[in-house]
Amino acid sequence: MKTLLIKDDNHESVNPRPGLMYILSITFLLLAIFLPNQQPVFAQSLEGETMDINVSEAKLSTVLIIISDKTNINFSYNSDEAVFSKKITYSAHDKNPLIILDEILNDTEYGFKMIGNQVVILKNENKTKKTEKKENINNESTITVTKYIPKLIYDTIFLTDTLIEIQKDTIIITDSIFIEKQTQDTTQNTRNKEVYSDYFNQVPKRESGWSADLFIAPIVSNFSLVRNDKQYTVRSYSLGAEVSKIYRNWMIKGGIKLTNFDEKFNHTYSDQEGGFYSTDTIDEYYTIDMGDTAYFYVTDSTWNPLNIHDYDYNINNRIGLLELSLSVTYDFVKTDKARYYIRAGGQFGVLIYREGLAIPYPEQSEGVDFADLKFNQQSFSFIAGIGLKYKLAEEFDFNGEAYYLRYMDDIVKDYPQSTKINGLGLKFGLIYYF
Repeated sequence: MKTLLIKDDNHESVNPRPGLMYILSITFLLLAIFLPNQQPVFAQSLEGETMDINVSEAKLSTVLIIISDKTNINFSYNSDEAVFSKKITYSAHDKNPLIILDEILNDTEYGFKMIGNQVVILKNENKTKKTEKKENINNESTITVTKYIPKLIYDTIFLTDTLIEIQKDTIIITDSIFIEKQTQDTTQNTRNKEVYSDYFNQVPKRESGWSADLFIAPIVSNFSLVRNDKQYTVRSYSLGAEVSKIYRNWMIKGGIKLTNFDEKFNHTYSDQEGGFYSTDTIDEYYTIDMGDTAYFYVTDSTWNPLNIHDYDYNINNRIGLLELSLSVTYDFVKTDKARYYIRAGGQFGVLIYREGLAIPYPEQSEGVDFADLKFNQQSFSFIAGIGLKYKLAEEFDFNGEAYYLRYMDDIVKDYPQSTKINGLGLKFGLIYYF
């Protein structure tokens, strides 16, 4: 309810009707009785709280963060609106934070509402209308405007107005206080929670930041230094750790790992040196011609070696490489729980151990110790794969990956056959985001 300013035909102000003044008196009495009892506990705790603030040419959003840091107030607003990028200069000493907030929003079309322990800043149409009303009333030469600081009303009640004092012929007319009371709007509350602001918005760890993982990877490889018989066996593996920098769907990974290539060397055979042939009669027959008997013999020759060497090998041939890896991954499919990615990169390795026996030539019988072979001390390889990251907890993912690796150089120099290693690995790991 608002008090009307009544003028006569000569445009002179007259007193309102007595009945209207009576209704206004009753309205003020009821507001004074009931409104104070509707304030929340949080609002009551702020009534005695004061703070100091001094900012110069600072964004409005920055000033709100300063107020939030110094008090228990949490702000919610739409940071995309231009008013929050407006720079202001403001200073206050030992003043209530809600009064400070009202003063810095005074020259804008925005107001605020208390929802629990949350202060929501949004446009206020009533504030715009009242600003227009002030401008119209200011055209009256006898009007003075006095600032009125609103008292907080609980549950989406927004209270703000000015007291307009009109002095003419000792007649004082005071405007009523306009209170707009709105019902609870759950849709509006939900929308406010979804509004991103400079203060509340945080990029998820899986979209930006760092991660580290530990893994083990069995490898099917063609590693063999025995004759020309190369077969793929599941006897090799890698153990390692990686650190990754995350840029949304991209990850740059660097790591260190131990790669062990293993071959089961199990051969039994004999080698003969020198010897002679021995002749044996295995059959005989005869014929009779004119009373004479002729004998015929069937013989067989057998080679008898002078020296026989038996060989029986049952050992594991193995080499170990300490490798540094650098690769890039890209997440091409993302769900709430899983991410599928592709990977490509390279590896540099250093030979750290070797042990076993080699048989370079098919006609060679005796094995050659690995210590007598010329191994390459460095190796280069490339790796490509496809994998899955599955969310186990807020900061942990399970990582599974199938990859192909190929070494560019021979493991052993001047070997009669190729010793380049190819392999397929299956990686199992755990990723931690920090």
